[in-house]
Amino acid sequence: MIVSMHVTHTSAGGTAALNDVVPALEAEARKRLPTMPVVTEYVLVRTCNRFEAYVATPDNATVKAFFDSIIRIIVPSSNISYIEEDKDSIRHLFRVVCGLDSLIVGEDQIQHQVRESYIRAKEEGHVNGMLTRLFDKALAVGKRVRTETALNKGAVSVGSASVELAESMIGDLSGRSITILGAGDIASVIAKNLVGKNLGTVIVSNRTYSRAIELADELGGKAVSMARMTDAVADSDVVLVATGAPHAVLKETHVSEAMARRPDRPLLIIDVSIPRNTEDSVSGIPNVKLENMDSLQSIAMRNAQRRRSEIASAERIIGEELAKMDAEQKEQFANDVIRRIGIKLADIREKELATARSRMGSADEEELLEDLSRAVVSKITAELYKNLREASRDGRMDTCGAAVELFGLEDSE
Repeated sequence: MIVSMHVTHTSAGGTAALNDVVPALEAEARKRLPTMPVVTEYVLVRTCNRFEAYVATPDNATVKAFFDSIIRIIVPSSNISYIEEDKDSIRHLFRVVCGLDSLIVGEDQIQHQVRESYIRAKEEGHVNGMLTRLFDKALAVGKRVRTETALNKGAVSVGSASVELAESMIGDLSGRSITILGAGDIASVIAKNLVGKNLGTVIVSNRTYSRAIELADELGGKAVSMARMTDAVADSDVVLVATGAPHAVLKETHVSEAMARRPDRPLLIIDVSIPRNTEDSVSGIPNVKLENMDSLQSIAMRNAQRRRSEIASAERIIGEELAKMDAEQKEQFANDVIRRIGIKLADIREKELATARSRMGSADEEELLEDLSRAVVSKITAELYKNLREASRDGRMDTCGAAVELFGLEDSE
């Protein structure tokens, strides 16, 4: 069935603990899962505040032991992860795709991120059956929740919350100079939420310069190379950091040099990268305020409060879809039995038809049809009657009762 491992901002008690753990867990899972005979399929999901692994396997216990082992190696003294199985894994995935397990409840970006992880797993050949059905279903559930509820209406993303946090700390952004470090998904959402804010100078810097130009054009700003990061910081009131780098991009040397040029002008840095892309020591520089993903918690709580009724509606939809999926899975065994019965009956039919055709012209037509019908019935019921008699002799009356029910004999004499 399915085993999953989860390390999220919730289980870790914030995002700080994810900085080193998530990359290490992902590397270990990518290295070892493909070598395990009991792993038939797997999908790895990594976002700005989570790492999750979903595995299809005939041996849940072995996969659980594997997840336990890598957790003990990487975070031996911490309890920041948890492992789930089967229906609990499915429910968790549905909640993740719907945005119910996100820092910002209802965010849309998580659905895109899960889809991208799933597509990548398919392209790499890690998904071909059970997880295909599961992730297709999860994405459909996410679409249904967003269609039938208002869970994702309004500011519901890390990007929008970052802008909201900046406004709560320094007030109206009109005329303010803003620098965005990064040009990926989160940076793009930040940019969209800055549109219409009547900003002053807008600077975008990214490792891929062409992408920085595209994002800067959307904001009517300018792109600069990472080599000019200090100049960009020196000109800014707010620096929003959202890169995909695995290490610190904005260093203490950049900020201290920038602040030396404008020592009396405050600077707000909001880093929403995981792992964090700003050195912690930056917070010790005079007149610099450094915030991170954990600083969005208050905004996230207000967001969840506003969406309480929508959360309940989303949970109801998830419950309905889980019940439907459970019923489908229960029918799967019956469908397999029906398929095998159909194959066996078709084989009997073909053989008896062949026998009848071989006698055509040498036997009376009425006699031929009579013999054919008797032979088909006899072949179909031979094992049935034999097994029913054995069951009755052994006292297995439930088998006889099942035959009565299956053949609709309850009202017959």
